[in-house]
Amino acid sequence: MNISTKVLSAAAVLGITLFATSSVSAKDEIDGKANLLCAAFDVMACLDSGVCSRGEARTFDLPEFMKVDFKQQAVTATSGGKTVNSPIKNSEISGNQLVLQGIENNHGWTIAIHRETGRMNVSSVGYEVSFSMFGACKAL
Repeated sequence: MNISTKVLSAAAVLGITLFATSSVSAKDEIDGKANLLCAAFDVMACLDSGVCSRGEARTFDLPEFMKVDFKQQAVTATSGGKTVNSPIKNSEISGNQLVLQGIENNHGWTIAIHRETGRMNVSSVGYEVSFSMFGACKAL
């Protein structure tokens, strides 16, 4: 199976990762209480064979934006008319980062957001394919 096929089959997993393009001015805005809008800048997809491919979210048919809803404890992504909700299983402030974790379509995911800048790193790992995404979030 080539990387495009595996990436498309894992697209729902990464529906958890929408990312906003502007940075945040105050760390109190990213406190695990105020909802966030996030945008993806750059994505790296790697197969278990060691073959990796780099591109934008749309390169891998992934949503470019997502909403983190702390009241609903979920991350929501909409792409191509399809909406995917992924429950947040763990949310914790660790130093200057807000760290969120969950499981979607047999993949574990982690989102780490720097509270002062809004810069975001996302990992989604599973059988045969893993993704690393970089972007930013802004409080709504």
